Amino acid sequence: MGQVESELKLVARFKTDLGELPIKDVIRKHISTGQPVAFTSHEYYSLRSTIAAEFQLHPSAVVVVGSTRIGFSLAPEHRYRRVKSGSDIDVAIVSQERFDDYWERVFLYSKSNLAWPDKKRFKNNLFNGWIDPRFLPNTPTFEEALKWATFFDRLMESRKYGRRTITARLYRSWDRLEAYQEPSVLACKLKPGSN
Repeated sequence: MGQVESELKLVARFKTDLGELPIKDVIRKHISTGQPVAFTSHEYYSLRSTIAAEFQLHPSAVVVVGSTRIGFSLAPEHRYRRVKSGSDIDVAIVSQERFDDYWERVFLYSKSNLAWPDKKRFKNNLFNGWIDPRFLPNTPTFEEALKWATFFDRLMESRKYGRRTITARLYRSWDRLEAYQEPSVLACKLKPGSN
């Protein structure tokens, strides 16, 4: 009973903040800062520092977002449904240097007219403000992208953070991460849904 009650409080606090705070502050308070509900502080630091060490970043550049962060879904079809124990872990990595490096390689590769099966998907993601290196061509130009995929595959296979899928996106800046989150949060304000 205590867990259900605290989950209801999470949703209630989020809804209250939607009515009282600017959207950007709601995003910062509930999504881009703080402790994810699905992890202890030790587990969260371990996850962040493991990922940060792999990509030579500060742990603060790595955050968990999504339902494992806030404790419930923002998706319209599942709005305010509580997070399940095996829910995916959505990781956002914020690094202008890494983003720009990938972007430069993509720019040069695109001039070659070589095959790229996931080009359209990559473009859509980029227009939404992020890069998923898994969708880059499997060529020596994108050797770092292969390392990215291998690292996250091994992290999932380790089961250190449970039997969960781990997805990671690379953002150029905190503003881009927050801009990506804004439509979902704004939709909650405009169409509150149930609970």
